[in-house]
Amino acid sequence: MKNKLAIVIPYYKIDFFEETIKSVASQKDKNFSLYIGNDNSPDDPLHIIKKYLKDDEYKYFYYKENLGGRNLALQWERILENVKEEWFQILGDDDELPENFVQSFYNSITQLDEQGINVIKFPVKIIDENNNFIRQFSFGKNLINRYKFLISKINHSALSSLSENIFRTKSFLKYKIQQFPLAWHSDDCMIFEYAENDRILYCEDTFVFVRMSEKNISSMINNSSLKETATDEFYTYIISNYYRKFSSSQKNIILKNLKKHFYYTQHKLSVRTLLKIYLDNFVKGLKLTKYLF
Repeated sequence: MKNKLAIVIPYYKIDFFEETIKSVASQKDKNFSLYIGNDNSPDDPLHIIKKYLKDDEYKYFYYKENLGGRNLALQWERILENVKEEWFQILGDDDELPENFVQSFYNSITQLDEQGINVIKFPVKIIDENNNFIRQFSFGKNLINRYKFLISKINHSALSSLSENIFRTKSFLKYKIQQFPLAWHSDDCMIFEYAENDRILYCEDTFVFVRMSEKNISSMINNSSLKETATDEFYTYIISNYYRKFSSSQKNIILKNLKKHFYYTQHKLSVRTLLKIYLDNFVKGLKLTKYLF
């Protein structure tokens, strides 16, 4: 059986990398290709990789230029340029997979192909530095509308990160990855844009362990300014390109959270964003002008 799935690990931090590699090596279904891209890390991971995998079981790339320090999305794209498989997952170098993860993906292939779905998402189990379970999240339905998904991220009612998604490679080639600072919200845009037929398949047969620690970007508090800037750019991008396609109630949620964001951050609304809102609804645009200057 030809591999249809690529598991891509952008490597930089060694702290939990052994747990990540061990989980990939323990997959019951071995029909996947593994790509590991070393983003000029100070810690050589090869002794860990070779401990669990044979030389023909992975493709390893060492990059002299550190791109993740500029923007993680650049590092993701650099590795993805090597992928030939039809589907890919970007797995964090501190996240883990249960042993039936790849198997569950292949069990979903028929539905994905028959319905032309480009994104498959799995439930999340959050773990800490010591592998202690913190919490979990599930959307609880087989198909997720992409507009409802994005609204759930904007109003913070859903939990979603990058590792628990598998994408069709042709979607990456079409849309690439939006390079917001720290790649904050870049995964949200990937999920939303790649699901261009409005549907995301949600598979509850398995899950992904996502690690929260002081080492990862989500948990850090010293980068809040960059996260705020990324959120500015995210709102600008979504409103500029997709605002009119949301329902009236969804637009209200976007605007409510947009106002809240600019109120608390004291950032300024871009003219481009405001013009899109004006064109859709003059009154609502007028109410936002106070955030422009």
